[in-house]
Amino acid sequence: MLSRIIAVIMSVISVFTAQFSQLFSEAELKAVLAKGGYESPYIVRPLSEITVNGVSVDEYRISAPEGTLYSYAAQTLSDEIRKACGKNISVGNAAQNAFIINETLNDTDSFSLKVENGNIYITGSSEAGISRGISDFADEVLLVSEGSFDFRDGYEFSKTFSDYVTYEDFGAVGDGKTDDSDAIVKAHEYANANSLSVFANETATYYIGGADKTACIMTDTDWSTARFIIDDTQVENRSAWIFNVAPSQGVINITDKVSPLKINAVNIGTVLEGESLVVLTDSNVKRYIRKGANQNSGSNQTDVILVDKNGNISPDTPLIWDFDAVTSAVAYPLDTEVLTVKGGFFTTVANNAASEYSYYTRGIQVRRSNTVIDGLYHDITNEGKTGAPYSAFVSLSCCADVTVKNCTFTGHKKYSTTGSAGTSVTMGTYDIGAATAVNASFINCSQTNDITDSDFWGIAGTNYCKNLVYDGCALSRFDAHQGVLNATVRNSVLGHHGIKLIGSGTALIENTTVLAEDFVDLRSDYGSTWNGEMIIRNCRFYPTAIASHIIKAENSEDHDFGYTCYLPQRITIDGFFIHRAGINYLFTKVNSKHTSDSYNAEYPVVPPEEITVRDFSSLFFGELHVSKNKAIFKTEIS
Repeated sequence: MLSRIIAVIMSVISVFTAQFSQLFSEAELKAVLAKGGYESPYIVRPLSEITVNGVSVDEYRISAPEGTLYSYAAQTLSDEIRKACGKNISVGNAAQNAFIINETLNDTDSFSLKVENGNIYITGSSEAGISRGISDFADEVLLVSEGSFDFRDGYEFSKTFSDYVTYEDFGAVGDGKTDDSDAIVKAHEYANANSLSVFANETATYYIGGADKTACIMTDTDWSTARFIIDDTQVENRSAWIFNVAPSQGVINITDKVSPLKINAVNIGTVLEGESLVVLTDSNVKRYIRKGANQNSGSNQTDVILVDKNGNISPDTPLIWDFDAVTSAVAYPLDTEVLTVKGGFFTTVANNAASEYSYYTRGIQVRRSNTVIDGLYHDITNEGKTGAPYSAFVSLSCCADVTVKNCTFTGHKKYSTTGSAGTSVTMGTYDIGAATAVNASFINCSQTNDITDSDFWGIAGTNYCKNLVYDGCALSRFDAHQGVLNATVRNSVLGHHGIKLIGSGTALIENTTVLAEDFVDLRSDYGSTWNGEMIIRNCRFYPTAIASHIIKAENSEDHDFGYTCYLPQRITIDGFFIHRAGINYLFTKVNSKHTSDSYNAEYPVVPPEEITVRDFSSLFFGELHVSKNKAIFKTEIS
């Protein structure tokens, strides 16, 4: 009997100990997040191990002479090894078990990596760079390998850089003081005309002042470890992008060739010159009629689809509206070859303009399909007592198949103004933006500041997108304002603004941690609508509010948003931990006035049809219920 009593006591103690360990893990996590620069622990690495003649790189150091060129190269090598296998290699002098970096003087365009007697010797030049070669080696060898990679004695990787121009070829000084805007614009103009790549000097700091100038990028560009200072304190045109990644073909107006279309249409009724992204508008119909402090009268009905040369609509981008009239149809031909923009450390010296809705677009606009932005870093200085908001530092617009990966962004300080309803509002200000973009992916991206610090606005804002993906990201927000068709968040950590959605299709969230008031916030200013399926797998939720829910949805059912509002019609939760004790709710009340079946909703919300929950757990024996509002939610958890 005594042994049974002891066993029961030990079992209870073990349960409580496990829960208290969860409390400590949360405190530890928040301490790490507060330092900024947090990387998602869910990132899927291509390699489990890197060795040299069978010896783990854990036992290796990076050795390089003094000087900016070498210190940048050492940091690049350390970053690339971590990206490939998750290992952190320290920098310091070593004669053995070392990655030894040096400069070659006999060939200014060559890069070499050789393995001899257990050391890895890396040589490059100040002209073409050393970091550039290291990055190319990682892209071409390490990141396409699987399992493990072993540097064996005699192994060699070499590369010769050719067919490129530099900003210095056109007069750039790169001293961080002289305005290099003209040289940057001219270098890209020449490169575009002659199909040449553009290289930045790895040790340069390019200053970009407030002149109304935009560099058009139409060829591969490698900024490597170069620094850029973008000074927004005195700007001639706040709407002028610094760089525009432009398509090779112009826009084609096909309005007169497209007839009215139904939501199930499979062809637009006209042929095109080639595969294109088509943006359709019906100005007679208003959608997204916003409610709240930023209320408005809605936006013209807009849809974005991929169409082949025969006019067939891709099944991956179906129409989401009936178009009884097509008042505008614009085709953006897709570039089929991939253009890559790599590297670059950018610092924005923030504007101190009046705090009002006068957006700045002083960053990089991507309007070209099949583009990759890789390894860019952006931070911000000079945020003062006042400031106008930013639309984005990297913005995707009217494009398809764009990947932004291994990039670091910065959340902007929040400023307030008077909204359209006459009350004080905090202005949205972003570092990531996307509009009328399809198949856009953000992979292994993070931000410099604490993703849980609400003094900074959510990092991203999007409109009219389809097939939007976060994978391996640690960011303060995933957001869809005016709708997204199909949203995927996997292997990620989301901060104080969490996952904000409205739209349709499938919302897939897996292997993801959220630290916010609610796990998913279906935006109430647009009716909290998701017309489709929501799948949540193997996720963790650390609520930051006293009252929180897995899905926040609020709709007073007395406002016309321009569409019928749906709650997710089919919800599947398979593996979910919430860091909260006691009873938990899947949904908020939605409409606290809707308390009986006799309630007369002018614009009723369509409730879920099916809810399935498996493997749910929380602190201290928590339970999960659908909602406190039994009048709206008739569906039980199965």
